[in-house]
Amino acid sequence: MAPKDKEEKAVTVSAESDKKKDDDGKKKKEDVDENENMSDEDRELKERLETCVSTVLNEENEASVTIPIRNNALDVIVNELRTATSSMTSVPKPLKFLRPHFAKIKDLYGTMEGDLANDSLELRARLADVLAVLAMTMGKPEERESLKFKLAGAKDYETLESKGAPSKHAKDNLNSWGHEFVRSLAGEIGQEYNQRIVDSGADPESDEPFQDLLKMVNDIVPFHLTHNAEAEAVDLLIEVQRLKYLLELDGIDENNYQRICLYLVKTASYMSDPDDLVEMYETAYEIFKKQKQYFDALLVALKMDRYEEIPVLLGECEDPLVKKQMCIMLGRHRVNYEVEDDPLEEELNELIGNEKLSEQFLKVAQDLDVLDPKTPEDIYKSHLAETGGFSRRRDTGGAQVDSARANLASTFVNAFVNAGFGKDKLMTPDSEWLYKNKDHGMMSAAASLGSILLWNVEEGLTQIDKFLYSNEEYVKAGAALAVGILSSGVRNDADPALALLSEHVEGESHIMKCASC
Repeated sequence: MAPKDKEEKAVTVSAESDKKKDDDGKKKKEDVDENENMSDEDRELKERLETCVSTVLNEENEASVTIPIRNNALDVIVNELRTATSSMTSVPKPLKFLRPHFAKIKDLYGTMEGDLANDSLELRARLADVLAVLAMTMGKPEERESLKFKLAGAKDYETLESKGAPSKHAKDNLNSWGHEFVRSLAGEIGQEYNQRIVDSGADPESDEPFQDLLKMVNDIVPFHLTHNAEAEAVDLLIEVQRLKYLLELDGIDENNYQRICLYLVKTASYMSDPDDLVEMYETAYEIFKKQKQYFDALLVALKMDRYEEIPVLLGECEDPLVKKQMCIMLGRHRVNYEVEDDPLEEELNELIGNEKLSEQFLKVAQDLDVLDPKTPEDIYKSHLAETGGFSRRRDTGGAQVDSARANLASTFVNAFVNAGFGKDKLMTPDSEWLYKNKDHGMMSAAASLGSILLWNVEEGLTQIDKFLYSNEEYVKAGAALAVGILSSGVRNDADPALALLSEHVEGESHIMKCASC
């Protein structure tokens, strides 16, 4: 049995060796094919980069390869990386050609430890910059190598500056690598920030544990704002919980404030923490206010229930048309506020009180030519029943008999379809429709007058008042509801709703109490 086992083992080893040889042969063949398919320009670029990498590594420790020469070789690599262009579906060629050398360059960086001379320190800092870019596509995402190399390089540049030998490469060292690199770095900054809080229990309110990260954030955010990436700038500040930093930037102007604030307001709806929600609204409010967009600032203030900001914004706004628009919005939100000490005080208070709302609504309806009253049948379209339409009647054949349920439905449909128009074909011509209903149907029919005459307090009360003295309790209750619906959102000095309904609140009739309240 032993010889047989040895034979099987030998066969296995031989098979593995043959497979390895095949793989190596296939790999070499692929490399040869790749080199053959390269253009002369690409081949030249590859050879130039490999020569520069060889010079930077200086594996044979040649004395003639000095630090300045290695720095010059690094200059070529940096220039090729920064100026490389690519399509949306391919990796830039310098990155592709440098991929096999990533591990060697990283090993070289690892050997450059301790207190180095200034020229060697600068070389190490620049190596860290190159490695940060290469790690963007070659490093492991969970290790955040790109950020680690960038932070290490920034620290070396700071050391050089403290020694009185600042490097010219430290200036604009982040943004010059391109938008994609900055985006990748921003993502790793957010991960690193959260990791530090989890691992070391760092206080998010304190800047000290995150000083190196925040310094980088202060460079990335203005870069994003100037490159139409406002959403990414806001996302980064949300990640590091420094959203108020936006208010300190000079890069926010009339060209980008709308995109920033729109993103803030829309994103706020998805914030789970109430403090974060308020912070986003406050930031948007301050930006709008700084840009003198008082209408938008008022809208955000109302979202926060900050009614104390209303007089501040109205006081700062100098455009009378914008003031009127702000007051219309206050009326739409049913805000009980009175303007004082303003040349347009009376007109603005009318707008806030919705006193002219019915008049404006009817004028728009007239311009759109939709003033003609509509009937429930216009909505039901029961004449289409034979061709697949919908009929409100159970029995579509023979004489149609009035149904209490169908009449009640028609009352509500009529009230909604003619809401605010002041006239219809069921209730306003006469009271005949009212008495085709019973009990709660009568109450609903009377109350529907409030919807039809919506906001028109002066004329509407005249038509509703007679029903308040009806002998039918349900009709009186419906009239009380109509008064409330009619006056909803409209501010009137006489306050007719209070005058007409207050006596019924303390009355003996239970149904009138409910309707009046």
